[in-house]
Parts: sequence; structure tokens; C-alpha cells
Amino acid sequence: MLLTVAAQKSLDIVDMALNSTGMVFLDLLVLVSFSILTWYIIFYKTYYYWRIKQANRQFLDVFWSGKTLDEIKNVAETTGRGNLGAVFIAGWHELAKLKQRQVDGAAGSLSDVQNLERALKRSAMQEITRLESLLPVLATVAATAPFLGLFGTVWGIMESFTEIGMQGNTTLATVAPGIVDALVTTALGLMAAIPAVIAYNYFLRQVRLVVADMETFANDFLNIAQRRWL
Repeated sequence: MLLTVAAQKSLDIVDMALNSTGMVFLDLLVLVSFSILTWYIIFYKTYYYWRIKQANRQFLDVFWSGKTLDEIKNVAETTGRGNLGAVFIAGWHELAKLKQRQVDGAAGSLSDVQNLERALKRSAMQEITRLESLLPVLATVAATAPFLGLFGTVWGIMESFTEIGMQGNTTLATVAPGIVDALVTTALGLMAAIPAVIAYNYFLRQVRLVVADMETFANDFLNIAQRRWL
């Protein structure tokens, strides 16, 4: 019996959303779209960051295994797309240019170190941009969804009062349906915003951890290059 009542209440909420019209219905469509987009980004970025961490861990194992730079480069190009591997490849190409200049008779200089450092930083910035992709969408949903829900609520209440003025009737039966329909938009706004806020903060933490790893690796690579070739 309780399950039947609960199912009926759930069905009533769905019916109210489907039976909404005008601006309230448009607001509901936007909020539902926001919610779907939020959960898509959550699943996609969760898998994406997991894959990045796995690739970075595998690359570090190879990097510190004592292999030559050429062997490490081959591993970085053939394994999964990791941030550290991408930074290493950028540094490897710049280092190859510097080593070729030394073979041609040019002496090493401070500018060589600076060029290598710039190459590493440029690659790291490109990887940070990739890491932060879609996060602004979550921030936008988190910031706008509650206000869209509130807008739908206010609009629905205005329609309810307009209906009261037209009918000249202030009974609960006249006011309640419009107000309840309006409050559905607030609920959907919160349902879209809360997961977006949580996911945004969590993913931002993941980005900071990977950025810290890239900075540490870039410094290690630069120190090794300075000691051995520059």
C-alpha cells in the first residue's frame, strides 16, 4: 500500500512537469538539459582523469627505469596519452635541437636552458588546457541552474495570481496547482546545480594534482638535461 502511494506521488510530479506550459515548460526543458549535460561530463571526465593517471604512472615507471631518452620517447608515443609523456616529448624535441647544434660546433649557453624550459612550460600549458576542458560548463551550470529554477518558480507564481485575478477565486484548489508546478522548477534547478558544484570542485582538485606532477617532472627533466648535455 505504501509503495503504491509513493509511486503515485512520483507519477504526479512527472505529470506536473509534463503538463507545464509556456515559460515554465521552457525553463524545465533547459534545466533537464543542464542535468543531462552535467552527468555526461561527470562520467566522461571521471574516466578521462583515471586514464590520465594510469598513463602518467606507467610513463614515470619507464622514465626512472634507466632507459635512454630515445627509448623513453618511443614508450611515450606508443603508450596511452598521458600529460607527462606529452611534456617529455616536447622537451625531447627541443633537447634534440640543442644537441644537434652542439654537434655542429655551437657551444652551450644559458639561452639553451631557457629554450628547453620554455618548451616544457608551453607543453605543460597545453596539457592544462586539455585537463580543464568542460570544467567551465560545470561551473556555468552550478551558477545558473538555481537562478533558472527560481525564475521558473516566480513565473509560475505570477501565472497563479493571474489566474486568481481572472477567476476571482482564492481557494486552495485555484492557487495550489500553479504554485506546485512552479516549485518543480526550483527542485530541478537544485538537482542540476548540486552535482555540478560537487563535480567541479572534485575535478578541479584532480587538475591541481596533475599540474603539480607536471611541474615536478619538468623540473626533474630540466635538471637531468643540464647535468648531462647542457
